[in-house]
Amino acid sequence: MLLNPLVVISVLVLLITAGWFMYTGRIGSFAQARPGANLLPALFPAIAGPAATPGPSPSAGSSVAPAGSWTAGHSGDATTSLELVPGQMGAQALKLDITQYVSGDVTLTSPRVDVAPGKTYFFKVFTTTEEDFRLLARKSLKDGSTTLEQLRNSVERPGTSAFTVSDAFNSGDTVTAVQYVFRFAAAGTARVEGAYLEPADDVQLPPPAVTGPNMVPNPGFAGTQPNQPAFWSPYSSGTSTVESGRGEDGRGSFLWTRIGNYQSGESKWQYQPIPVTPDRYFRFGAAYKSDRQVDVVAEFELAGGGRTFRNLETVPPAGEWTTISEAFQVPEGAANAMVTLVAHGNGTTAVRDYSLTDVTKRGPLRWNQPMVSITFDDGWQSVYDRALPLLDKHGFRFTQYVNASSIETPNFITGAEVQQLHQAGNEVAAHAYQHVDLTSVGVDRLDEELRKSEDALAAAGLPTDDLAPPYGRSDAQVDWYASKYFKIMRGTDDGINTRQNINPHDLRVLYITDATTPDTLKEALAQASRSNGWLILVYHQIAAPDSSGTQKNSIASDRSTITSDVLATQLQLIDESGIQVKPVAQAFEQLQGP
Repeated sequence: MLLNPLVVISVLVLLITAGWFMYTGRIGSFAQARPGANLLPALFPAIAGPAATPGPSPSAGSSVAPAGSWTAGHSGDATTSLELVPGQMGAQALKLDITQYVSGDVTLTSPRVDVAPGKTYFFKVFTTTEEDFRLLARKSLKDGSTTLEQLRNSVERPGTSAFTVSDAFNSGDTVTAVQYVFRFAAAGTARVEGAYLEPADDVQLPPPAVTGPNMVPNPGFAGTQPNQPAFWSPYSSGTSTVESGRGEDGRGSFLWTRIGNYQSGESKWQYQPIPVTPDRYFRFGAAYKSDRQVDVVAEFELAGGGRTFRNLETVPPAGEWTTISEAFQVPEGAANAMVTLVAHGNGTTAVRDYSLTDVTKRGPLRWNQPMVSITFDDGWQSVYDRALPLLDKHGFRFTQYVNASSIETPNFITGAEVQQLHQAGNEVAAHAYQHVDLTSVGVDRLDEELRKSEDALAAAGLPTDDLAPPYGRSDAQVDWYASKYFKIMRGTDDGINTRQNINPHDLRVLYITDATTPDTLKEALAQASRSNGWLILVYHQIAAPDSSGTQKNSIASDRSTITSDVLATQLQLIDESGIQVKPVAQAFEQLQGP
């Protein structure tokens, strides 16, 4: 049984702390560089110069600023200001105010920092924003060229509390300097503070990219006719005025499309589709510049006739060449595939450096059966009182992620109830020791949160290799420390886990909220069944049938509380799907087996 010594502090204490401190739990524990290690200078603003005129090859605004300063710029029609203001952590913050936005992108760029060869670096900054943005890394290379790459999972949601964004990379033998760019495409304000870049060995870098032949025909756009590269052709539909062509610059050829008088339809450059087979896994890459947002669309020709489309991502306007990358699995019935950048509105879009690489894992293309895991976060009492009887009715065993510090506190389950869940065959897994944003705390606190979580559960006879970070917040440093104590970690990306896309430290999920419809769940179950995939459902509190909204002082303040009658309907749909239901750790082991 979980004993009182494990119950040190109630998670609810965190809820009365204002601002971003609700995530760190105590003053002074916020993430920061090691003493003397920060390579970034103190925050200092400078305003970028005027933007260039948009054209077939849209360009970013030039910047004239003192060395070591942050700069604001824009590539289209926008008005910005940049100033120092008080920060949420007691120091100063930079405030970017986009007072007017019409077109193009707006950027906030860090100072350029030189890096040594062959070293690993970690960047982190606290951000508060009213609008979504993308984080990008601009790297200077030894040959004098630069790259600008949109970082994975770089879409961040607006809010009133500071949260972190970060990046980790190894400089290798080519990268000589780095800058970080925040890209916006709407009016609003954003603040950054506490920025640091330091050499760090305690970060988990992604595995090296799988290399292979580029399957895109004529990626250099060669051709005997000025505007007709071999194997490529412009395409447009709907009602608008469209111009297309091929351009040249210092990097070589690119293709551009300009849309005016837009009323409907789309425009793009496309190539001859590539033969594919279902369940194979591909990585697509490209570089683009655009006055407006662009859809990255995978188009599949079906063997029996017809087509199906999948929007892999929508990228914002970009005033300079930006590299993007997306992975996808070929759906059932597909015979040919093509991935393109598609514009739906007035503006100019330019593209280059298309690549499509087969990164399919060796061995079977898919698992031999689909799987569902039902999970609950935080250890709410309502799960034991209202969800457990419904789950038992169907014979479903589930995973309960708990903060050991919240056991035996108001609104949370007791130690005896935790033991009963475990003895009945349910999984009790880690949600950190306290409910804190692990990306927002210093490395000592981070390691302590994970170690104490594992130790507390193990001491109660509930050892676990399974972690769900609070708030779904993780980064390369959290991943490194988590790997010391846990084997699998639940992520936040929506989707179905398959044999091809599974990442043990970033398991995909479907968050259940009060807006999740039966049709949404039915489609997710059907997709898991079609692909022999693993669907992980994430629940929080379960209210009485006549209740609505979240409990007072609830950690889960994101509309994640549902009523018991809604849960009953959803469990019935899962039962009717015929898909096997297992707790996360059991499902993972079974799916990874021979």
